[in-house]
Amino acid sequence: MEIKKLLLKQMAMLSSVLGLILGVLTIIPFVSNISFFALFVLAAPIVLVYMKKLEMIGILDIRQGAMYGAIIGFISFVAFSVSFVPLATIIGFIYKGSYYLGVSLLFRSGFFVLIMMVFFVAILSALMNAFSGLVTMYIYNQIEPKPEESKTDIDIQE
Repeated sequence: MEIKKLLLKQMAMLSSVLGLILGVLTIIPFVSNISFFALFVLAAPIVLVYMKKLEMIGILDIRQGAMYGAIIGFISFVAFSVSFVPLATIIGFIYKGSYYLGVSLLFRSGFFVLIMMVFFVAILSALMNAFSGLVTMYIYNQIEPKPEESKTDIDIQE
């Protein structure tokens, strides 16, 4: 099983854009739970279905769906952290009694601790998105019509 570099770059760009958008949306209080759920569980299905619609990827088996889902989950969470952590830290510094005070306290405890926290939660996101990518490709392979292998009618007589 070989990963093509162009496909990996396209997948990384799409999942990064999705992560950045969800990072900004998570700042909004009424949308934060839904966008965080979408980041943790629905990032891989969103990117994989979008890539299938644009015909960037062909027929994938469930193992490839899980592998691509893990890559999408990890990259999208790192991009999410790039946009969410600075915004939440600024809000936490300005409004001391806000929900984002914990992020600003984590930022104060040290940059290394923050990087390690982002890395380990990104691994968790990769696991969750690997499963959802696997399920997405399984359902997509059940629904999608398969190409005909051969249309020749061979009549073997004895």
